[in-house]
Amino acid sequence: MVTHDKMKNLKSKKLYLQVYDEIKKYIKDKDLQPGDKLPTEMEMCSSLGVSRNVLREAIKSLEITGIVNSKPGVGIIIREFNSDFFMSALISHVNVTNDRAIKEYVEELRHVLEIGFDEKAFNTLSNAEITIMAEQVKIMKSHNTEINKEHKSLGIDFAKADALFHKTMFSRVDNVLLSSIIDFFWAYDKYYTQKIKPNAMDITIDKHERIMNALYKHDYEEYHQAMIYHFTYEYCKK
Repeated sequence: MVTHDKMKNLKSKKLYLQVYDEIKKYIKDKDLQPGDKLPTEMEMCSSLGVSRNVLREAIKSLEITGIVNSKPGVGIIIREFNSDFFMSALISHVNVTNDRAIKEYVEELRHVLEIGFDEKAFNTLSNAEITIMAEQVKIMKSHNTEINKEHKSLGIDFAKADALFHKTMFSRVDNVLLSSIIDFFWAYDKYYTQKIKPNAMDITIDKHERIMNALYKHDYEEYHQAMIYHFTYEYCKK
């Protein structure tokens, strides 16, 4: 006799989340655009058959995720897409759930995007940005001491320099989603607290110096190969 596990009872889903989903469906079905208004609270409560408190919980969730903006005296307005809201929600989810899979997916996505956009970065970087990047490499090297090696962690100052190096490299690329993903990666990544192999700091610095050397030469092919090396080198090789 075949037995089946019980499926989840949909009634267990919180009511405000059902309302949240229904309002999103309404926005999609009505093809509402940024600046358009949702019906009034009274109209939505009547249509959905829920209390005002339940509706307001759903609206609050829609505001947090950047879908709508509630303006007193005006109404509930559909917002322009804002990647910062998307990333903020993702950061909150990762921090609360400690979802390792999402962290790995975002790291992989960052690798693909940085390499994919490296030509635009190369063509838009000014001498000012390159100088800032070089300064961050100097900071990394200044932390490459026996003390830090004994601690066997890169340290937060090293990580801040690493983050600014990459943020600066793509700062002139006109793509807000790319910027948000890079910001998100550095917001959650705590790699600098982890124990490292003795030569990991040297290798990390070498990766960034290869990028800088290619920029100084104005050699895109060398720069592109340095970027690939940066993201594909396996520390366990040495």
